[in-house]
Amino acid sequence: MSWQRFTDEYAAPGTVRLGSWSVVPTRGDLVECRATIAVADRIMSCGATAAGPLGAMTSILGDLGVPIQIDRLHQRELDGTFATFLLCANDWRRAWSYGEGATGDEAGIAALIDGANRLLG
Repeated sequence: MSWQRFTDEYAAPGTVRLGSWSVVPTRGDLVECRATIAVADRIMSCGATAAGPLGAMTSILGDLGVPIQIDRLHQRELDGTFATFLLCANDWRRAWSYGEGATGDEAGIAALIDGANRLLG
């Protein structure tokens, strides 16, 4: 499979789109995440506190009616870019997703949004 075909399949845009997000450490080992997310034509500002950015974004998506679970996570760094592969689930459906970013967190969030689109789109 060519790289273009791979990204077309596993990182295609969908109805769930991330506008912006931020992460701030909070009490204990938790982080507070804030995000602006569009689901179809609705744009919402949301937030959640969790053990990490992926947990917080999973919670945010669930609150928006886009429930998703991460069954497996693989992450690699290559030439300063991170790539994250997630096996995501929603009820009985499962799909692999892909995301990339300058940090592991950015790549994980991109892969989670892709997983939501692949499962629910």
